[in-house]
Amino acid sequence: MPHTSRTDRVRGCLLGLAVGDALGAPLEGLTAQQIKTHYGRVKNYVDGVQAWKRKPYRWRMRGLYSDDTQQSLALCDVLLERGGVDQARLAEIYVAMAEAQGPFLGVHRGIGRSFRQVLIDLRRGISPRWSGQTKAGIGAAMRIAPVGLFCDEADSIFAAVMEASLTTHRDVRSLSGALTVAHAVRRLVAAEPRDPSLLLWLASDVARDEGRIAAEGYGEVVLSLENHARSMSKALAHAETLLETRRERALPALAEEANRHGAEPDCKRPTMGFPPACIPTCLYILLTTDSFEEAILEVVNLGGDADTTGAILGAMAGAHYGVDEIPHRWLEGLQNREGIENRALALARGSAAGLVIPDLIATEQDLNAQESAHLARHAALARQGGDLGANQVI
Repeated sequence: MPHTSRTDRVRGCLLGLAVGDALGAPLEGLTAQQIKTHYGRVKNYVDGVQAWKRKPYRWRMRGLYSDDTQQSLALCDVLLERGGVDQARLAEIYVAMAEAQGPFLGVHRGIGRSFRQVLIDLRRGISPRWSGQTKAGIGAAMRIAPVGLFCDEADSIFAAVMEASLTTHRDVRSLSGALTVAHAVRRLVAAEPRDPSLLLWLASDVARDEGRIAAEGYGEVVLSLENHARSMSKALAHAETLLETRRERALPALAEEANRHGAEPDCKRPTMGFPPACIPTCLYILLTTDSFEEAILEVVNLGGDADTTGAILGAMAGAHYGVDEIPHRWLEGLQNREGIENRALALARGSAAGLVIPDLIATEQDLNAQESAHLARHAALARQGGDLGANQVI
């Protein structure tokens, strides 16, 4: 691979996150076999109509990302505005997004039950330090890549990730999952090698930070420390032992390891939204494929929490390969590409001066309106007995 500048890696990371999210969003909740049945092998953006004919609320406009990218962009805006993570400001943006006019709980798109409860609690006046939910979800990790781009030293990652994550997640496995992704992005954007040593370095980074959680005053708010304080670092170390194992054996082994760390419900596949499952799986795929395109297609076609695994792996792969290795067809079809790319450039430069950063809420309102029109056209076609899958691109 030719020399790739840090700026191109930063652009690749943020655009890669959005591309992976948009590719995976219509496939979320499907099994690999269901994806194969409906689409063959997904190679480009699809709108979900083919797979979700009886569930119009699952239809998606092609190339449109979900809440994974929305929350990453909100985090970018806080970093650029405040020069670091400001927990109160980030919570304020989440609430403002919910209170904006729009059909999807404000402008939030595709959010789950836990995040909805966070918004309710924040609006009731609960402190963002205590509003995080108790389940070990993946939401903190899916949006955290901008912190890995902003913080170029390992020591600065810890506090930034904790501040960015506690508002929505209090389980130690969620927090250590976010720490893993942030450290991975930090290392990859600095052009550290994409080889087995990456997993070992990450296991070391995360083990150190797992130890800091109780030692540095977070013990009163963080949950599951007694039983799962080291779950993520152990799952990462286990993933390193599988790099020479064929995929059909490695993937079940990754899910089995995740179940040892208290998955609820049990992980039947490694792309479920449980941090000790899907984050080691993303890293395994990153290290056992040879291009951005190969890695992303591999993970989204596995199904499960496909938007989030797409976003996490897209961020890491983009940080390694850089923007020039993201297929042109994916960049061309990505909604709000300019707004995403300008935020990446601002992070790379340390300033938004001279760049047009579109207002997040106004942009998402417009995108939601476009998607609503898209859904209305499909609904009309369905009422007329038309072929909802006739124009799918795969």
